[in-house]
Amino acid sequence: MTVTDKSLKSINRRQFIRLGATTTAGLFLAACGANPPTAEPTPTEVVQRPTDTPIPPTATTAPTDTPIPLPAGTNAPTAEPTATATNTAVIDPDQLLIADMTLAATAYLEALDDGQRSISAYDFASDERFRWHWTTPGNFPRNGLPLREMTETQRSRAFDLLAASLSGMGFQKSLDIISLQNDLGNDSELYYVTVFGMPGGDTPWGWRWEGHHLSRQFTVVGDRLAMLPFFLGSWPTTTQAGLRAMAQEEDAALELINSFSGDMQAQAIFQDRTLTQHVTQNAAKVDPLEPIGVAYADMSSSQQQLVTEIMQAYLNTLPDHVAAASFERIDAAGLEPIRFGWAGSLDRQRPQYFRVQGPTFLLEYDNSRNGGTHIHSVWRDFEHDFGYHLL
Repeated sequence: MTVTDKSLKSINRRQFIRLGATTTAGLFLAACGANPPTAEPTPTEVVQRPTDTPIPPTATTAPTDTPIPLPAGTNAPTAEPTATATNTAVIDPDQLLIADMTLAATAYLEALDDGQRSISAYDFASDERFRWHWTTPGNFPRNGLPLREMTETQRSRAFDLLAASLSGMGFQKSLDIISLQNDLGNDSELYYVTVFGMPGGDTPWGWRWEGHHLSRQFTVVGDRLAMLPFFLGSWPTTTQAGLRAMAQEEDAALELINSFSGDMQAQAIFQDRTLTQHVTQNAAKVDPLEPIGVAYADMSSSQQQLVTEIMQAYLNTLPDHVAAASFERIDAAGLEPIRFGWAGSLDRQRPQYFRVQGPTFLLEYDNSRNGGTHIHSVWRDFEHDFGYHLL
C-alpha cells in the first residue's frame, strides 16, 4: 500500500506534538518487528552521464490570588517561601525535530502527482526499507523517485526534507558529495527519495535519501526516532577546485595512526595491505567485528582526542541534540574499550582502511580504490540501525 493524495493531511507543529503525546504507547504496539533481509552483493562501480548539480533551496507566569484584608490591629503572618508555579512547558527536542520532519515529508508528498507518489512511497513494513547501498544507481538500481524526475518545486521540497533531517554540517556534506558526481561524469540528479509509511499518522514511518556515496535513513516511531545506519563516500578525495568533502575524517585518522610509534603502532596495524572494501557491506543488521588495534584506554590524551574527533566528524552530521545523545550513549557504554585498527599505507592518497569499534557501534572507513582517492565509509549501530530498538 502506498500513500495516496486523499490520505495526506496537513498538520502543524503544535497539532503534531499534541498528537504524539497522546498516542505514543499505541505506536509501539503497532510497530512491525520483521526480521531484516539478507544483504545483496556489492557490484562494481562505473560512472554515468554528466549533468549539472541540482541546486537546493536555500512562558507565562500563573496569576496570583488577591489577598484577603486583615482586621484592624492584626499583624500579618510571615509567609514561608514557596516555589513559584509556571505553565511553561518543556518540549522534547525529538518532538520538535519529528514535527519538522513530518511537515517537510508531508509537503514533499503533497507536491507529487499520484504516479510519482506511487513510485516514492512504500509501506513501512516493506523489505525495501532495508534495501540500501552506496554505489551508482547503474550498478545497484534504486527504488524511489529520483531528483531527475521531479519538478523544480518537488526538488525544493525534497531538499527541504533532507535539510530538516540533518544538521547544517550534515546537509552541506551531503551537497558536497552530490556535487562530486560532476567531477566523475555521473548524473548528479540520480539521488532517490523514498518514504515509508504515513508521516504524522498513528503508525511508524520513515524515509530515505540515497544515491552514489550517500545513504541516509530515518525512522520515526511515536515521539522517538533513529537516523542510522548512514553511508558517506567521496571520490575524488580532493577535486581540482580544492573541495574535500571528507577532509576531517581523513586527516584525523592519518594523524592518529602516525602518532603511534613502536609496539603501539604495530598493534594498531592489523595487516599491511588494505582491505579493499568495508567488511559489513550493506547488511541489514551487523554484529561486532573481531576486536583489533589499540584500545582507547591505552592511548595518550591527544590520541584519545583524535579518536573523538573522528567519531564526531560522523555524528555531527546528525541534528545537534541527536549527535549529543549518540555520543552520550557511546560514553555510557564505555570509551575505554573502543579500539582503533588500521590496514594499508600510512601516507595520504595511498590505499588504506581503518575502523573504530566500541560496545555499541562500528565505524568502517575504506580508501582503497583509485590509488587512495576514493572513500567509502559507514556508521553502524548494533541495536539502533533502522530503528530496531524502537519496534
